[in-house]
Amino acid sequence: MRFLVFACALIAAACVPNGDAARCDLSATHELAFTAPDAVDTITAQTIGPSCDKAIGLYVIRDTQGFPLWSWSAPLTHRFGDVFEAEDSEHVQNFVDRWAQASLSTTQAAPAFDALAQGASTLDQLTYEDIRARDLPMLCHFSGTGSEVCIFWEPAAGGAGLLLERDVVEEAQ
Repeated sequence: MRFLVFACALIAAACVPNGDAARCDLSATHELAFTAPDAVDTITAQTIGPSCDKAIGLYVIRDTQGFPLWSWSAPLTHRFGDVFEAEDSEHVQNFVDRWAQASLSTTQAAPAFDALAQGASTLDQLTYEDIRARDLPMLCHFSGTGSEVCIFWEPAAGGAGLLLERDVVEEAQ
């Protein structure tokens, strides 16, 4: 009986919102044509956490029917630095809005395998160069301060895969 009372108390405590911390559950959605020229795929970038300085970033790409094609997640502070204050939801929302804006190109725009930094791709050279030569759709999104992940769409397999992770330099505006 004591266990039941203790379990109920824990469940009740978990359901009561903590008055000290504002949650940081924010999102942005962007439509794009990744899987086919006429597709309406969606990117949802979101943060989930008890506060913005303790949030996890989640990036999901879904096809026209809503099936997930790709997901990426990490603690924001580990990948983007200690730039978010606990209750800075406006700054984080601006970040999420920008994060949802991926860049689209084709795999031919990816660097040759020999030009990649050590460990930039988990693919072997033959596979990487084959994907690159086939000129498949490629989407790149930020994955950290000054870095991005690039994935490719393989229509024959109906799936997306990691092509590379690389450093990026923002163009002067």
